[in-house]
Amino acid sequence: ISPAAILRDGAEIVQLLEHSNISVSLAALELLRRSPDAVLQQHGAEIIQRLQHHDRSVREAALGLLRTSPNAVSLHGAAIVSKLDDPEVAVRQTALTTLGESPDALQHGAAIVNKLDDSAVVVRHAALRILGESSDAAMQRIVLKKHSPAIVHKLDDPEVVVREAALTTLGKSRGAVLQHCAAIISKLDDSAVVVQRAALMILRKSPAATLQHGAVIIRRLEHQDTRVREAALALLRVSPDAVLQHSTAIVHLLAHSDEAVRQAALAVLMISPAAIL
Repeated sequence: ISPAAILRDGAEIVQLLEHSNISVSLAALELLRRSPDAVLQQHGAEIIQRLQHHDRSVREAALGLLRTSPNAVSLHGAAIVSKLDDPEVAVRQTALTTLGESPDALQHGAAIVNKLDDSAVVVRHAALRILGESSDAAMQRIVLKKHSPAIVHKLDDPEVVVREAALTTLGKSRGAVLQHCAAIISKLDDSAVVVQRAALMILRKSPAATLQHGAVIIRRLEHQDTRVREAALALLRVSPDAVLQHSTAIVHLLAHSDEAVRQAALAVLMISPAAIL
């Protein structure tokens, strides 16, 4: 069925949303997705009602329809946000995804931040991803400034993927990196390599922190994982003052038993010729 036909017969298709057979309701929602903007303008109320359906799959499908329209969040943001508290994890995740794909997502920043404490890891991760990937840079700065303590709290989440996402999100704001530098530095001792690497990467936004905590960072040149050594090297590359300040410790690494560590130390020294003299 073409979008024109769906628009023409939209009223009849919308009536099928209330069919007693869930498969029929789902099929109707799938048809309506082919012309989402026009359908939402004419039948938005009926579609929003499906968000209260007793069956999870119908609620998800209704959110999926809203997700295909760039105007859904601006028109029906409150209804979508209400699904962030749905009893089903999949519905909460889909509601977040629907919000996240709209440039207006961070208009509901407080509601998204509240999901950082959701019981489901996929929801916590999705909330952080939205906060960190918004296309609205101005609103992102405002939200991250206001809610950075809640994001920092996620640096101690039991799930690696959430801790890594929290660091990545904080890294979108230089102010947040400066404000919470100590918490970020503490993640250099995280049990997960990907978290350690993420901490090193976002510290590049704060040369002052690199200088202040240079000794801790330089020790990462001895790390057994190549990714951590490379991230430490990349961080030191943008902070020649830190290299100069801690040149003695770096020179000592030239005698390390591991060739990879010796190579990393030499590469760091080359960043600041004065450190060699």
